[in-house]
Amino acid sequence: MKNRRGFTPLQTGYSKRRSVTGFTLMELMIAVVILMVALTGLIATYVSCFDLNETARNLNYAMIAAQEKIEEIRNANFNDIMGYNNATFQISDFYPVGTSPIASGDSKGLVTVVQVNPNLLKVTIKVCWKQRGGRVIGGDSNLNPNDNSPAQLVTLITKR
Repeated sequence: MKNRRGFTPLQTGYSKRRSVTGFTLMELMIAVVILMVALTGLIATYVSCFDLNETARNLNYAMIAAQEKIEEIRNANFNDIMGYNNATFQISDFYPVGTSPIASGDSKGLVTVVQVNPNLLKVTIKVCWKQRGGRVIGGDSNLNPNDNSPAQLVTLITKR
């Protein structure tokens, strides 16, 4: 290979173009943005799993409290059960002081008793509670349980 003047240039390793390997800065920036988007989605999923776990745990405590209240009512004299109508309670009432999983004042249960006939009573218990972030489950902002409460128990009690 000759140049224009008739001389052959010296072949050295420096005059050859090296093959380019690696990533450009733009490619690295795009990869980092994609990684950040993926990690943000994973972290959001992780956080919502914590919220679901807290809701499931609190639902379990609410159902235990409702079951305890139903047992209390079942053990009462049939003629005294109507006295439980519109009675309220808290989840913390069923735990020793200071050991309640839900703080005192952050839950409310409501007992409703309806006389189906003179020998049969329908007892409904609904429980609502406040999550850590202030979200109320199963009731309004004043902790009044409603029909959409996930913690509800209904039983029929007959006169013995």
